[in-house]
Amino acid sequence: MQPHASSQEEAIRRVEPAHDERYKWFAPFGFVRYADEQGRTWGTPGAPSTIPSIRDGVKQKAWFCGPPAEVIEGIKSIEAKYPGLEDFMIHWAEGLSPAEFKDQLRWFARDVMPAFGEARLAAE
Repeated sequence: MQPHASSQEEAIRRVEPAHDERYKWFAPFGFVRYADEQGRTWGTPGAPSTIPSIRDGVKQKAWFCGPPAEVIEGIKSIEAKYPGLEDFMIHWAEGLSPAEFKDQLRWFARDVMPAFGEARLAAE
């Protein structure tokens, strides 16, 4: 079992091949919700025709990469933007092995989810 990444850069390097391979197919069809500086979604008229990188996704907060504290901070930034948010989807980056994905889910459950558990219980 591999440990989670110790930095954002390490996490980006680990997921980059799977991310970029996936978006080579999805981006031209408009199935990527990243946007350019004018807010145009990739694959729409006038928007970029290039393949978005994982760095684009991290910059736009479509991906949270890094150690637990950075992932927690990223999720909390989305909570702040959308008050009342109750659910958050964890997506398997196609191209990662099932073992790697399960490892990522384990550290997420162990090191990230507890940061949100008490707030939910207090609200109930």
